[in-house]
Amino acid sequence: MSLRSFLDRFVHPWVAAVALAGAAIWFLAFVVAAAGLAIRYLGNDPHLFFLLFAISGWMGLAGMALLAVCGLYLVGVRTKQVLTAA
Repeated sequence: MSLRSFLDRFVHPWVAAVALAGAAIWFLAFVVAAAGLAIRYLGNDPHLFFLLFAISGWMGLAGMALLAVCGLYLVGVRTKQVLTAA
C-alpha cells in the first residue's frame, strides 16, 4: 500500500496529507530535543543545547498548529454539512 492510496481513504486526502506532515514535524521536534539532551549529557557546547531546545519548541508548535488547522477545517466542513442538511 502506497502513501497516496492510504491518504485517499480519507474524505479530504490533502487534509490528511497536511495532518501527516504536521505529525511528522511534531515527531521530529522530539528527535531534535533528544539530540539536545544527548549533547547536554556529553558535555559539549551548552549553547548548542539551548539552540536545539529552542528549535525543538518552535518545530513542535508548528506541527501542533498544522494539526489544529486541519482539525478546525474538518469541524467546519462537518458543521456546514449538518446545518445544510437540516
